[in-house]
Amino acid sequence: MRNFFTGKNMFCLLKQKLLSFFVFSVFFLSFISLNGVAAASGLPENPEQIAWHISARAVTFDNKKNLYIAEEDVVITGGKTRLEAEYIEFSNKTKDAFARGNVLLISGEDFISCNAMNINLATQTGTITKGTIFIQKNNFYINGENIKKLGKFSYSADKGSITSCSGESPDWKISARDIKVTIEGYGTARDTILWAKNIPALYSPFLWFPVQTKRQTGFLIPRVTSSDRKGFGYEQPLFLAVSRNMDATIYADYMTDRGTKIGSEFRYILDNKTKGSIFLDFLEDDKIDDATDKTKNYSFSTTPQRTNSDRFWFRMKHDQDLGYGFTGKLDIDVVGDEDYLQEFKDGFTGYYETKEYFEKEFGRSLDEYDNNIRKNQLNINKSWSTYSFIFDAVWYDNIYARRQNIDDTILQTLPSIQFDAFMQQIGPSKFFYSLGSEYTSFYRQDTSTSLVNGQRLDIYPKVFLPIKLGKFFNFEPYAGVRQTIWHTTEFTDINSNSDDFRTRQMYDIGAQLSTKLIKIFDLNNNFADKIKQEIIPELEYAFIPGIIQDDLPYFDDLDKIEEKNTLTWSLTSNFTSKKSRISPKGKEITDYRDIAYIKLFQSYDIKKERDKETRPFSEIGLETELAPNDFISLDMDVFWSPYDSHFKTLNIGNTLKDKRGDSLRTEYRYTSSTSESLYSKIDINLTNELSAFYSIEKNIEVKKTIETRAGIGFKKPCWALNLYFLKSSDEQSITFLIKLNGIGEFGI
Repeated sequence: MRNFFTGKNMFCLLKQKLLSFFVFSVFFLSFISLNGVAAASGLPENPEQIAWHISARAVTFDNKKNLYIAEEDVVITGGKTRLEAEYIEFSNKTKDAFARGNVLLISGEDFISCNAMNINLATQTGTITKGTIFIQKNNFYINGENIKKLGKFSYSADKGSITSCSGESPDWKISARDIKVTIEGYGTARDTILWAKNIPALYSPFLWFPVQTKRQTGFLIPRVTSSDRKGFGYEQPLFLAVSRNMDATIYADYMTDRGTKIGSEFRYILDNKTKGSIFLDFLEDDKIDDATDKTKNYSFSTTPQRTNSDRFWFRMKHDQDLGYGFTGKLDIDVVGDEDYLQEFKDGFTGYYETKEYFEKEFGRSLDEYDNNIRKNQLNINKSWSTYSFIFDAVWYDNIYARRQNIDDTILQTLPSIQFDAFMQQIGPSKFFYSLGSEYTSFYRQDTSTSLVNGQRLDIYPKVFLPIKLGKFFNFEPYAGVRQTIWHTTEFTDINSNSDDFRTRQMYDIGAQLSTKLIKIFDLNNNFADKIKQEIIPELEYAFIPGIIQDDLPYFDDLDKIEEKNTLTWSLTSNFTSKKSRISPKGKEITDYRDIAYIKLFQSYDIKKERDKETRPFSEIGLETELAPNDFISLDMDVFWSPYDSHFKTLNIGNTLKDKRGDSLRTEYRYTSSTSESLYSKIDINLTNELSAFYSIEKNIEVKKTIETRAGIGFKKPCWALNLYFLKSSDEQSITFLIKLNGIGEFGI
C-alpha cells in the first residue's frame, strides 16, 4: 500500500496524461467559459413540409415572379418561425423574403429585430441590417450594423457588440469585430473591448465564449487569485459531458510560485440509490520545506518538514444499492503529505469545497484538514423493523507514519460485523429484551508487546421490565449479561501468560424512574396559537461490578469496562408551538415547531463516596437548543464544577437573521486550562445589489487570530462583482472576480 501511494513513476505518468489532455483541449477551445444549464430539445422541422401563411393590410401577388408583396402590419408564419415587418416581399417558390421597417423575426424562443432583412425562411440564412439578436435562454444580445445569418443557429458580424444587459445603454458590453456565434456551441470575436457603460475598461485581442443552453462539454468559470505562498494563480475547470448519467471535470490550477496542480473529478449516477464521485489532485511542487530559512515560507508550524515535491490527494464516496434491502457505502481519503490539506483548503478542489460537496450529496463528511490520520471505510448495512446488520471495514491512513517511515501502530478494523436487536417484547409477557453482538478483527501494520493483532467476539443481551407506578411514574429496571472472547497469537499478559484465547463474563443492572408533566399555554397571537411544554424529570441508577481485566488484550474501551455505581438525575423541558394558517388555496394548515429544548443533568458516584474520594459529584451539565422562529437560533452545552465553582467546558453557538437575508453567526468554545476560541461571521445585504461579509476566528487562550476572511459583492441583473480577502497565520490571498452573465467570470 505504501509503495502505491508514494510511487513516483505512477504519479509522473498520471500527471503527464492529464496535463497533455488538458493542454490539447485548451488549444482547441480557448480560455473563457460559462456553466451550462439543462434544456429540452425537440425534433427538427422539415422545411419542405412547412406551410407559410401571410397576413397584412394590403397583399398583392406577382404571378410571373411567383412573388407576394405585403404592406402594413405584415405577418408571415410557418412552423415555429414568425416574421413581422411593415413591408415584405416573399417568394413562394424559393421562400426568400425581403423585409424592412420594424422587422422582427421570431425563431423558436429567439428574436431578431432590425431595420431590414434578406432571409431564406426555409434555410434560415440571409443578411440583417442594423439588427439585434436576442437568445432568450441565455438572456444574450448580439448587436451589429451588418449581420449574416449563416443557418438556423449561426451568425456572424464584421463589427458589433455582445451583452446580456437590456436597454439602449447596457451596464456592460463587449464591442468587437469578426464576431461569429453558434447557439448550443461557441462564439469568437477579435479586437474586443469591454465597456462599463460608456467607459472602455479592458482590451483583449481575442475572445472565446460559449452560447449554450444545455449541458455539454466546455470550460467552466475560472478562479483567479494572488497569494503570498503560491503567487499569482489561475484555476481553469474543463467540464466533460460523458453521458446523461456521467460527467467529469478536469482542473488546471496554475500557480506562479508552485507549479501547476492538476485535478480531476468524475461523477456518476447508476440508479436512484447508486451513485458516486471520485476526486484526484496532484502537484509537482516547485517548493519544499527542508527546515531552512530559504523554505520557511512554505512550511507549517504544526507539521514536520516536507521534502517531497510530488503531492496528491485522492478521495471518493460511493453509495451502492446491493438489493434485498442491503446498502453499501465506500469512503476513501488518502493524502500525500501532512501539509497538503492545510495548503489547499480553498479552490474548486480544495478541502472546504470537497467537504461541502460530500456532505450535501452523500450526507457524509471528511476528517478535519489538520488530521493526519484519515479514515477510509467500507460499510454494508441493512435495517429491519426490530433488527439491524452492519459490516464495517475501516482503514486509518497514518500520513505521518507513512511519510516519516516509522512504525504504524494505528488500530485497523478489518472487518467488524454487528447484529443488533432493538428493544422488543418477549412474546405475550411483560418483559422486553435487546441484543448487541459484534465480531471484530483488529489489525496493525506494526505491533509491539502490548499493541497486537487479534479478534474479539462480544455478545450483550439485556432484559427490561417496564412498570407503571400509579398514574404518573414509569419505572424500568433492566439487567444485562456480557460475554466477550478474544483470540490473539501475539499477546502476553502481566502474568507472562500467552494463551491464544481469553474470555470475560460481566453483568450490569440498573433502572430508570421518570414522569412527564404537560402544560398547554393558549396564546392566540401572531407567534403561536398554543405552546405545549413537556417537563420530564428522570432518575437513573447504573451498576457494573469491578473485575480484574489486566490479563486481557486492549484494543478499545470495550476491553476495559470500568466499575460503575452511579446515580444520575436529569430534568428535560421541551417546548412545541402550534400555529394555524390559511394556504393560498384556502385550506387550513397547522404548523408545529420545536422552539426549545433544555436538559439539566448531574451524576453522583456512589463508589467514589465509599472510597472516601472528595469529589463524588460530577459536573452539572446543561444542553440547550432554542429556535423560536426562522430568525433566531441558539445551541449551547455547558459543564460546571460544583467544587471549583467555574465552567469546565462552555460551548455556545448563536445565529441571528432578518428578512433581508442578513445574518450573524457567533461560536464560542471554552475548555478549562486547555483552549478558548471565538468565531464570528456577519453577512450583510447593504442594498438590493450590494452585499458584504466578514469572519474572524481567534484563539483567545494564546491571544492569536487564526484566520480572517472578508468580501464584498455587487450584483446587477446582468453582471456581478466579488472581492474576497483571506489572512491567516500561514497565508494572505486576495481574489477579484467579475461575472458577466452570458459570458462567464474572470478576475485577478
